[in-house]
Amino acid sequence: MSAHTALIDRYFDTWNETDASRRMELIVATWASDATYADPLLSAQSHEGIDAMIRAVHERFPQHRLRRTTAVDGFADRLRFSWELSTPEGVSIIKGSDFGQVDANGRLQAVTGFLDEAPSAV
Repeated sequence: MSAHTALIDRYFDTWNETDASRRMELIVATWASDATYADPLLSAQSHEGIDAMIRAVHERFPQHRLRRTTAVDGFADRLRFSWELSTPEGVSIIKGSDFGQVDANGRLQAVTGFLDEAPSAV
C-alpha cells in the first residue's frame, strides 16, 4: 500500500469516527495543524475546524458512512480519489471526487472536494 493510499484510508476513518476523542486523534495524525478543506457545501481550517465540520456531517447524516471508491492516484505532494456517502442500509446517496495536497510530514495540507452526484436537497 502506498503512503498516499494509507493516508487517504485514514482520512476516511476520520470521517467515519463517531467517538469525539478518537476522531481528534485521527485528525491530528492525518491533517496538518493549519490544513484546509473546501467543497461546494463545507469548508474548514485547522484541526478544530475540521472536527466541527465532520461532527456537523454526522449530525446531518447519522450512521451514514463515507468510503473510497477508486484507487488513490498521486504524484509528489498531490493526490486524487473518489468516494461515496452511503445510508445505513448501504444505499449510495452522494458521490464525489477530492484532490489533496500533502505536507512535508505526510499529512494532508489541503483537500478540495467536488460533488459528482448529489440529490438537490443536500
